[in-house]
This record gives sequence, structure tokens and C-alpha cells, in this order.
Amino acid sequence: MRDGLRFGLLGPPVVYDGDGVVRPIGSDKMRALLVALLLEPGRVVSVDALKDALWGGAPPASAQASLQNHVTRLRRLLGDDDPARLRAVPPGYLLRVGDGELDVRVFERHAAGAREAHAAGEWERVLSACAAALALWRGTPLSGLPPETGTRALVQRLEEARLLVLEWRYDAELYVGDARLPALVPELAALVAEHPLREGFHRLLMLALHRTGRRAEALAVHRDLRERLVTELGVEPGAAVRSAHVQILRAGDPVRPARPTVPASVSASASASVSAPAHSTTRPGTPAGPRPGTGAAPQPTAVTAPEPAPGPDAVLAPAPAP
Repeated sequence: MRDGLRFGLLGPPVVYDGDGVVRPIGSDKMRALLVALLLEPGRVVSVDALKDALWGGAPPASAQASLQNHVTRLRRLLGDDDPARLRAVPPGYLLRVGDGELDVRVFERHAAGAREAHAAGEWERVLSACAAALALWRGTPLSGLPPETGTRALVQRLEEARLLVLEWRYDAELYVGDARLPALVPELAALVAEHPLREGFHRLLMLALHRTGRRAEALAVHRDLRERLVTELGVEPGAAVRSAHVQILRAGDPVRPARPTVPASVSASASASVSAPAHSTTRPGTPAGPRPGTGAAPQPTAVTAPEPAPGPDAVLAPAPAP
């Protein structure tokens, strides 16, 4: 693109110019308008939908004129030298977003690469892709927006995607070597404390403790998780946690987990889009892909929450040609 703009949603909404300098967006209504258009990049967003985003279903009588004024100001923010960037297309407006210009799409691309590498057992590539994906995050997605913008479901989905990428990263760390194992334990302990019902982080902490010679502590993590799940949810730990528990019980001295054999079908299916809607029955907090020390190679799961909301699909869909 000629102007080199970039848009950020993985934190407070932001616009960067070609030199990476932040362009002030302005009022809450301006941010809401920009986000509503970015949720449908390269697609027409109707005037009615934009009014809902700005006024939450109760637009004032002056909404039409006010919306046009906000569009004019947004065009000025994006650059008057490129009128095709934001144009009126009945029944609304279309914001052109090029490849690599929206951080959510870039995150999606790195996450897809991480998932594919994870399914194939290519751990160095997993680490690289996860690092690139996580580096895009600046805080809580879409923070600072007024509640009428209705982005809560999108934020939840993006945060779930980030947690899955974190799980893949720590899986790879356990495979790659022992150098960082002592540092992994406090990092994973902090994640377990932050997400006390998320089984994936508990499983990883159990394995990291076991690998560093702290078998009793690893078993205590399992015991605490099981008690919490049974008490609060009435369920037992899932298969991945049970498998890690059995490994720890049967093992003598901690050993490096054997790299699992990944069926060809797993690698092939891993190329599916991370944004594809998926009504998964996967337990919350149970990561996808092969697991250190379990010998299992589950089918890859899309980077989505179990019940995806309509909004994120629009954000993560492939961009149409300008």
C-alpha cells in the first residue's frame, strides 16, 4: 500500500503511519467507527451496522449526519492522498486493509504456522512462530472501547487464541532442551495461578516440575487440579492431564519425553485456516496437538474458542483483493 498504514487491535485500537508513528484516533466514536470497519476488512459495513457500533442500537436523530462527519474525520486520519482507502459503497462504507496491515491477521498467520509445526513436531519452528505471534500483543484486545461496540465475544476469542499459542510454545520448550527448564517452572506456575481451571497449563507445569526432579510437586499440581475440577465443575481431568500423571507415576528419574510419531493426516489437516468456525467438544484449557511425554498425537484444533462468535470470523477471514 502506498501509505504503509498499519492497524492494531491486539491492545487499544491504534493506527501507525509508514514510519511506525502512532496517529491519534481521537474520540470514542472515532475508535468505534474504525474498529467496526476493521472487523469487516475489505467488506462493506452497512450504515445501520455502523450506527449500532457507535450508539448501541439507540442512535439519535442526528446519527446520519454525525456518522458522515466521523467518516470524514477518519478519512483525514487515514490520509487524504488515498481516497480509495475508505470509500462509500452502498449500503455503507468499505475500509481497504492490505496484507500485513492488521495485527490480528498477522497473528492468525503466525498461529497457523505454529499449529502446523506443532502437529509435525518441528519444535524450533513452533518457537519461532509462537514468538512472532505473541510479540504482536500490546495488552487486552480492543481495550478502551465503550461497551456499545459489542466486542466482548471477539476479545474472548482472541484471548483464547493467545492462550493456545502459549501452550504450543511451552510444549516446544519442553521438547527443545533442558537449558530453560528451571525458568519454565515459575512462568507456568504463574499461568496456573491466573487460569486455575485450564488443564493445559497444569499439564505443562507437571511435566516441567518432573523434568527438573520435583516429582512430588508435580503430583501435587495434579492433585490440586483434580480436586478443583471435581469440586467446581464435577469433572475429572482430561486425557492429556491423565496421561502426564501416569507418565510421572511410572517414571523413575526424569527423562526427556520421546518425540511422538505424528500421522501424515495430522500434518495435512493442520493447514486449515485458524479462523474457520469450529464447534469443538474439546474441554476448555485442553490444548491441541502432540503432547510431551504422552506419546499421543491428537488432531489439531483451530485457534478459536469452543463457541466462536460472529465477529472474529470477519476479522480473521482472508482479505479480498483491493
